[in-house]
Parts: sequence; structure tokens; C-alpha cells
Amino acid sequence: MSSIDSVLRRLRSENPSERLEAARFLANNARAAHAKSIREALAKETVVWVRGALQRALERCAPAQTMSSPSEVDQDDFTADFAAQVHAEALETTTAQLLHEVEPLVGSLKLAAQGDIANYETSLTKTVIDRLDSLLEALARLRRAASAPRMEEFDLSVFLDELLAEFDPRPPIVVQRVGPDHLILIGDKTLLRMCVLNGLRNAVDATLALADGVEQAPLTLAWGSTNKEAWVSIVDLGIGFAGSIQRAFDIGTTTKEGHLGMGLAITQQSMKSMSGRVLLVPNKRGTRFELRWPIGREA
Repeated sequence: MSSIDSVLRRLRSENPSERLEAARFLANNARAAHAKSIREALAKETVVWVRGALQRALERCAPAQTMSSPSEVDQDDFTADFAAQVHAEALETTTAQLLHEVEPLVGSLKLAAQGDIANYETSLTKTVIDRLDSLLEALARLRRAASAPRMEEFDLSVFLDELLAEFDPRPPIVVQRVGPDHLILIGDKTLLRMCVLNGLRNAVDATLALADGVEQAPLTLAWGSTNKEAWVSIVDLGIGFAGSIQRAFDIGTTTKEGHLGMGLAITQQSMKSMSGRVLLVPNKRGTRFELRWPIGREA
């Protein structure tokens, strides 16, 4: 950014990514003279990530004044948003550092093993290295989930149609689609793609566990919106969910052999990034997996 004036102008941008860039710059460079502009921007800001950076910028301007002015900043909101921002940034930084160090080592290990081990393609070594690769891919998705969302306007019905065309669950699974056409809203398509695909894969696995000899095993993919939220729901008639719903979102929790247990944790972090949530609801038969996030404002 060329000047502080251009930074302050970007705080009024309609593009949340530009506002976030400006707010993060001010979090490291703000001075007392900028406090008024930052407060004005904070009063209008709805995006969690931008609010967190603006609050840190205010602290840099005048720490004592910032913390003693509850009339200008909602302190309860400050605490929740700030904690979420710090946690997400720490998660993103940690996974980035880990990937930077470990990915080259795994790549070198794979090359060495291919040259040193006879029948490498059928060896236990390849199985273990492939599992390491899967772990690194999951960590990369977790890092993406923890980063600031890239919000854009899109048609949810078209988005889901394109995702299903790519997913192709194959018989006996049949996906029944229920939702309005041309539902325009705001969200991060990359994060939503990870979340919906995870929900579909889990639903397929649960359904196939009961679908032996069945000609058709239906899943229901539904979507819609209220005056406050958009939602996507995936309902299966599979084996259902056993265990603690709360613990299901912890990293490493899984009932599937050979799985890393990171899918729901990544989904939860992705939805938090958009100020949304993920619900896992056991039914009498099967499970409902639901994503919800705000609409009518930029998350």
C-alpha cells in the first residue's frame, strides 16, 4: 500500500478482502491520528476477520483509551471476535510452518524409498508414506479453513449442481435434490466446497454400510435460506451416528478404519471462518449434516 491515506480509503471499500488487507496493515502500523477513522470503520464493519484486525489497530493507537471506551466498542463482541481471530491466525500460522518443514522431507522420503525398496508399489512402506501424504493434504485443508474467507456472490443452486456433477457417487447411491433455483447469496465457495463434499462422503459411507443388495439408496441434498441464514442439509438413511456429537468435531476422532479423523474438524473451522456453524443431528435412521452461515451481510 503506497500511503496511509490509501489504506484508510480501503477501509470503506465494498470488497471485504480489501478492507481486511487495510485493517491488517493498520494493526501493525496505526498511529493515534488514525484512531477516529478506525473507530468509524469498526462501527460499520460486520466481517469477523476485519473487526478483529481493526480492534488490534485501535489497541496500537491508544491501548488505554480503547479498553476503557465500552460505549464505542461492544466489549462482549470484542472478546468473542478477538479470541476467534487469534485462534484462527495461530492455527493458520502453525500449519503453514509445519507444512513448510515436513512436505520436503516426505517428498525426499518417497523418492528414496522408490529407489531403495524392491516392489515398492506393493510394500508396507508405500502404504505408510501414502498415509503421510494424506495427512499433509488434510493439514493444508485445515490451513485453508483457518484463513480469512474469500467472500463472493454466487448462485447456491448452480454451485451445488456443479459439485454433484463432480462428485458422482455411483449406484446404488441416488442423490435427491431439494431447493430453490437461482438462490443468490454471499460465501466462500472454496470453503463450502470442502464442507459439502465432506458431508456427502460421510453420508455415502454411512449409507453403503446398510445398502448391500439394495437397488437404490437415497441421500437428500437440500438447500435454502431464511431472512438471516443460508443453509445446506445432507440427510442419509445409513447406519447413524454413535458416540459423542461434541467429540466428533475433535481432530483425530473417527470410527472409520484408515481415516485420519479430520474431516469434521476442518468443516467446523471452515464454517467458523464464515461466522457460520455445522450441525450433526442423529435421526431415528441415519443422520442430518447441516451447514449454516449468515446472509444479507458479508459474514
